[in-house]
This record gives sequence, C-alpha cells and structure tokens, in this order.
Amino acid sequence: MRDSYQIFFANGLISKEEFFEFGLSETIYVDFDTAATAWEDLKFRLQSNERVVIRGFGRDAAGTHLFKKLYEYMFGNRHIQKDATNNAEPTRLLRQWTGLSKSGGIGFDLIRNYQISHVFGRTKNPLCFTAPWNIVYIPKIIDPFTGHEATGDMVDEYTRLFQAQCYRKFKSLIDDYNVLVTNPDFLANLNTSLQLMALGESIQASEMDKLHKSLKSEFSPIAIQT
Repeated sequence: MRDSYQIFFANGLISKEEFFEFGLSETIYVDFDTAATAWEDLKFRLQSNERVVIRGFGRDAAGTHLFKKLYEYMFGNRHIQKDATNNAEPTRLLRQWTGLSKSGGIGFDLIRNYQISHVFGRTKNPLCFTAPWNIVYIPKIIDPFTGHEATGDMVDEYTRLFQAQCYRKFKSLIDDYNVLVTNPDFLANLNTSLQLMALGESIQASEMDKLHKSLKSEFSPIAIQT
C-alpha cells in the first residue's frame, strides 16, 4: 500500500506531529462570546420562520426541496434557503464574526491561503450549516487532512485532534446542540413530520428513503472520539 502522505513525512522535511501542530494552531475560530450570541440567534430564527440557510442535497442539489419541506413541518419555517454556492453564507458570517476576509475590504483584515471548513459536517441541518461553533478558517495546506476525499490513519488522527480542539473551545454550545437533537420531543417531532410529509406531499418513496438515510447523520449528536 502506497500512501503519499506517509511518503511526504518520510522525507524528513517536517514531522507529522509538527505539521499537525501547525494546522491546529493556525485554525481560526470565532470568539466564544460572539459565537454564543450567534448560536442563540440561529436557534431563534429557525423557530421564528425567519431566513436560515442550508447546503444543497443530492446531485446538482436536486433533493434540497426534501429538506426544505421537512423543515416546514418540523419548525413551521418556510424561509429555509439553499446556499447559493454551498459556502456563501458561512463565508459571509465568518467574515462578519472574525473581522477577517479572504477578499479584504474596508474594516476587514486580509488573510490568504485559508479556506472555510465545517468541523462536524451536518451541512443540510439548519442548526449546523451556519452554527458559529461549526465553521472555521483553516490553512489550505491542511485540507488534505480534513477534506471528504482524504482517507487513511493520519487523516483519522488529525480529524480527532481537530474536532476535539473545537469541542474544547465551544463545549457548552455543542452540548446544547446535542441536548436539542436527542430530546425525546425533538425526535418525536422529526418522526411525525416525516410521516406527515410522506402522506401530504407528492414525493416518491425512493426520495423519502434517501432523506431518511441522510437524516441519520445530519441530526446525529456530536460525539468526540478519544
């Protein structure tokens, strides 16, 4: 088995531990107080039929309507929107929350060779796609250890460290999310909404099956591996 990551580190240019430490130390997070306020605002908007954004679902985002319809039943929210580029809203918000921007602008400090990353995924979940504890700036050079296409033991190791660091910074907010999505009333509402949606909408069984499968990960609680 040939692993290009292992070959890179075997050349002795930089150790795996040094590279990981660089990635972790150079990850840029939202200030906790700012994040706490933004988290409360997100929950309020979702429950108050105000604009909340999610990432598109399926090939060419063709299945996004399934999530939007579900959230009408679950939250009574008819203003769930698909993100225009799959990252436009997190980009706008992270710029606003941190004062840092990849494109610069008046009142913002310019950063280069950083990209936005969703620490815990769950991008079709309206509680997570723009959650301030879930979006960060990471150095682009670290992307091979956080991207969806990367695989291997080192990727798993870095992901554990990355997520654990984020959890330590936002423990109370992430715990609050976990309490929400494991609450029996929340789960009952989700199941009832799915049933009503299947009965009341012209949706193929195959589409509902895809939605059910996706929801297992999208609304799963966040568990930190040790």
